[in-house]
Amino acid sequence: MKKLFFILLLCAVNILVAQNVADIHEKYQGYRSRLLDEWLVTSESVEQFGVNIPAMDRRVDSNGKKIWISWSDGNANFNHWLGILSTEYRLLKDNGQNYDETLKLLVYAMLSIERLDLYSEYALRCHHGLVSPDSADVSELVKYPDDINGFLLRDDVTLGFWKQYHDKFGIEYGSVNKKKDGTGRYLSVFQLGAIQKEGQSQDNICYMMQGLALVKALVDDEPLENVPIVFVNPYIPDYLQKKGIFSNGTVHFGLWVDDIVDRLVGHMYNDYPDRCIAMKFSNSMKARPYKVSMGAMLKSRWYIMNPITNDLVAEGNGEDMGVWINSYGIAEAATRLTGKNYHADGSNYGLNKYVFNSVLYKDMRILGLGGLPLPDGLDDYMIRALATIGDINRGGKNSTRLFYLMDDKRDKWTYEHNPLILYMLHKEKYSHIYHQGVKLYDDDEPFYRNLLSQAPSYCPSTDSTRSDWCPYWSTTSRMNWPKNKGRVDCKTVWEFSGMDFMFLYNLYRLVFCPDGFEVNQMQLKNTKQYNVPEMQETDVQYFYLPPSGNVEK
Repeated sequence: MKKLFFILLLCAVNILVAQNVADIHEKYQGYRSRLLDEWLVTSESVEQFGVNIPAMDRRVDSNGKKIWISWSDGNANFNHWLGILSTEYRLLKDNGQNYDETLKLLVYAMLSIERLDLYSEYALRCHHGLVSPDSADVSELVKYPDDINGFLLRDDVTLGFWKQYHDKFGIEYGSVNKKKDGTGRYLSVFQLGAIQKEGQSQDNICYMMQGLALVKALVDDEPLENVPIVFVNPYIPDYLQKKGIFSNGTVHFGLWVDDIVDRLVGHMYNDYPDRCIAMKFSNSMKARPYKVSMGAMLKSRWYIMNPITNDLVAEGNGEDMGVWINSYGIAEAATRLTGKNYHADGSNYGLNKYVFNSVLYKDMRILGLGGLPLPDGLDDYMIRALATIGDINRGGKNSTRLFYLMDDKRDKWTYEHNPLILYMLHKEKYSHIYHQGVKLYDDDEPFYRNLLSQAPSYCPSTDSTRSDWCPYWSTTSRMNWPKNKGRVDCKTVWEFSGMDFMFLYNLYRLVFCPDGFEVNQMQLKNTKQYNVPEMQETDVQYFYLPPSGNVEK
């Protein structure tokens, strides 16, 4: 009798869980539809600036009218979007569902990275007056293949893009601000401002690598026959074909990820004869590139340069020696991803490895005799992202200590996506300690399910008067900035894309309940309905399309 009662109770619990998951999945469907409708321009014209990169934040007035939208600082855009698409692809394919739309969006997202890599230098050459954008000689504007080198601006959402597509976002065009080459109705780091056309910082790269790692782990080689692509110039397709990434009508995602990671990490490490970065007493304790590093307290070849200005990128560049400190994790992650050894300049031993592990494990070991504990509240988001990719365990490669560390629930610093990503990237290693019947797994499933169930039915917002408002889903991304949970702004109502919810939900489904996943296929809006407007009536740079003409490969 007791056995029968237990079986009936278990069935009832499973039914309730299934109903709860079904409700969350319906919410996911709504978020997905709104993301494609309201936050993203999807286009087969993959070299047009701004397309295929999702926005993150927007503001609405007291009547709910959309008045402003932002592409944020680049930390969540590619990380979340690549993560959403790669996990959705895997879930759909494993469940025998049609995944053509997801594959198309993923190819376009990857090609937007290629677009940024190729044309970032072109945009800066024009911005700094080194070339004229009206030049008929494309080889002066774009240096192929040299410009495909791992240096990327954070986005390329331009005034030209905004002029054509502002109606897509339901927002007025606004008045042109000539000093910023933009309007007051949208914000991107491509606009002129305090930091002009800002290059990627190390946290952008670390997060992008995590998204790329999921692409490599979850996405198979796929035919391109159902993915229409229109190129302006031959550079990108020529590069991808020479690398074997596009071959005989097939896209090889593993090779693609390896090649992008190789470029990103190569741009962070500056080998001889490039300059060292050195921290000296004479420059406010900020490291600078020097040909001669005599008198330096610290020096390294790990830093991030702007190749056009020949100076450090504006932020996250290594002037605080941060890239050097993270170099152990960067090299470990890239090595694990690609199989190529990226350790250089002592990154796999010595002080930077010691500091990286000390911060990760909150324990500064001293000569093996003990250790000095570090506070749990020490923010280590880049270190954790790199550790999930590289499976960086203290205690040897067979150790599983990292998983328990990632699965902590630190107040204000709970990066809850990391243990699930660690599991998906290294499933063969951790499945024996994380499966149904194990307390850690059984406790985590309702934790994630309850968290996801609390997400607003419409979209994350700061409007606490809404009936579906939730303090845990009221920021650009609770996964990237968990300390911001509970954010409320009484003067301005912010709404957010909800990609954090979508990404976490797909990870939850892959780890805990992968069966029965499907999505409603969207009828993606044809960008041809948005006529190309006049781009020359004011003295500003629109950057609508890259330069084209008679070019040589």
